[in-house]
Amino acid sequence: MSDSICISVSDHRGTSHYLINRFKKRYFFLGFIILLSMLSSAGYSIYSLYQQTILSDQQLNELNEQTEQLTASLYEENATNQALSQELSDKKAALALLTQRIDDVETILGLQSNDGEVLPLEQRIDSAAVSSAVRGTLFRLLPNGNPTPGIRMSSQYGVRIHPVTGRRKYHRGLDFAANIGTPIYAPADAVVEVVRPSKKKGSGNFLKLNHSMGFATTYSHMKKFNVKRGQFVRKGDLVGWTGNTGLSTGPHLHYEIRFLGRALNPRPFVEWTPENFDSLFEKEKTVQWAHLLEMFNNIVSMQVQLTHHVPESVAPIKTASNQEVAPDQRQL
Repeated sequence: MSDSICISVSDHRGTSHYLINRFKKRYFFLGFIILLSMLSSAGYSIYSLYQQTILSDQQLNELNEQTEQLTASLYEENATNQALSQELSDKKAALALLTQRIDDVETILGLQSNDGEVLPLEQRIDSAAVSSAVRGTLFRLLPNGNPTPGIRMSSQYGVRIHPVTGRRKYHRGLDFAANIGTPIYAPADAVVEVVRPSKKKGSGNFLKLNHSMGFATTYSHMKKFNVKRGQFVRKGDLVGWTGNTGLSTGPHLHYEIRFLGRALNPRPFVEWTPENFDSLFEKEKTVQWAHLLEMFNNIVSMQVQLTHHVPESVAPIKTASNQEVAPDQRQL
């Protein structure tokens, strides 16, 4: 047996023969196996790297999606935070305005401490409740607003030439140019003190309402009454209709406000509203408003205290109007 291996290679130039002995043959196969192993290992490595690359791309895409979601969520959170911050700012501004209003009313009502010390929250809340209740009570019990809503004033309070006598005379009220039959409403809670019919004399059909704390209102030249003497009326109740009775040159309502019998200019009372609460106290100087407000404050404070100690059941007060009279005690 030959110890050599003959390898023939043919091309266009001819055939070439190569002899490889058996010892070299072994090294050749060993090298071939090593090369094949290296190629296999390299191929496996390349495949593994390719798979890792695909996996990395997938993970990167997932991370990008998560990043986009987190970015959108962060944007929404920022928008929500901005909205909440704006709402908080608005609430703070409203609270500051409310606090200022409370301080103003507390100053008027004497609820501020003398040394300027900040009152406890509970006490300030009670003060705010009292202040609000005081305002409501004032607008309920003191004359305010136009008794004939929507009707213009035709003659002011003060000295003028009387339209009938032609003489210079002090006009102690306001005239409203109301047509005959215009409704007249009570400007505050009251009791009807005077109902005086008169077609031709002076004030004509005349009505007087007695309000709280010495205030009274009068209505002249009316057409018709809707109340009787001694009747209690609430603010806004219909008390009658305008007319042209008495010493009058045309249909109108002559409206007066009196305090302890003294005529006051009704215009500040007519224009007095919750929005310009201080205007009446600034324009009308003849009334001691500080003492009046203090009295109202004490009344309302007592009412607030009573609301915290309401008994479970209160027996109705017996009066002559709600007591049942026995048949033998009734007048025949």
